[in-house]
Amino acid sequence: MSAQEKTSASKAVHPLPLSSTLHDLALLRASDLDFAALLPPSAASAGAGVDPDVEKSVQRSLEFSREARAALKLLHTGAVESQGARVDVVREKLEDVVLGLDGRE
Repeated sequence: MSAQEKTSASKAVHPLPLSSTLHDLALLRASDLDFAALLPPSAASAGAGVDPDVEKSVQRSLEFSREARAALKLLHTGAVESQGARVDVVREKLEDVVLGLDGRE
């Protein structure tokens, strides 16, 4: 193998880099897209005999995942920090008011 072939083999282009693939999978997981809705209904899934406890558990799981996604979106928007800062400002003002009413300035 020549030196040129070695360098070209070591610098092989990866069509699906791991970091990009993981990022895409994370975005798909975080989206509210229901992949089952994209598939045509099959005879097995359209059949009867679904256990109500299983269905209830699935619904609770879906609700939990929606709430978790909403909490993560809220966390990454910075809204929590800005609201926390506003609460701190209001708390300081109220503490000053209490001190003023007590006459301890």
